[in-house]
Amino acid sequence: MSRSILRRVLLVAVVTALVMLPASALAAQPVERFHDNFTDTFSDVLCGIPVDVVAVGVDNFFLYADDSFKDIASVRATVTNPANGKSVIISNAGQVTGTALVDEAAGTVTFVTTFKGLPERIQTAQGPVLLRDAGVAVFTEVFDLATGDLISSDISFKGPHPDLESDFVLFCEVITGALS
Repeated sequence: MSRSILRRVLLVAVVTALVMLPASALAAQPVERFHDNFTDTFSDVLCGIPVDVVAVGVDNFFLYADDSFKDIASVRATVTNPANGKSVIISNAGQVTGTALVDEAAGTVTFVTTFKGLPERIQTAQGPVLLRDAGVAVFTEVFDLATGDLISSDISFKGPHPDLESDFVLFCEVITGALS
């Protein structure tokens, strides 16, 4: 999963959690559901390289009464450098769940977001895999309720997550090498 996509997913999790009441556990029935099949074509700059992107995906988002959410999605984006025609395919598939836990006595809100599956695979258009993160990753962030300041942040994971372990430095190294 690219850094910008990961940030968007985390932002959705944070915004969703902020509009909900304190959470306990996943509820049996969602109070809101969202389903989308999409194809999107756009131009952007990725790791300093102008690119054309064609993204195809499906997203199923569930919001529960207890402030938790579940998002099951898969996206396959073909990223092409129009200057030389070189392409990579960036794909992800899996489930993201999250909760917001408010502790008014401590004056904090804790967001726990769990990714399960394949958050990122980058391969050439011809098939060789260049970078792959897979497994489980749990992000825990604690914020001050009054100021919104980040108090602490923790990441734990199982499975190979070389891009996550590199603080997403490998992503641009791989993209730059493949598209240049």
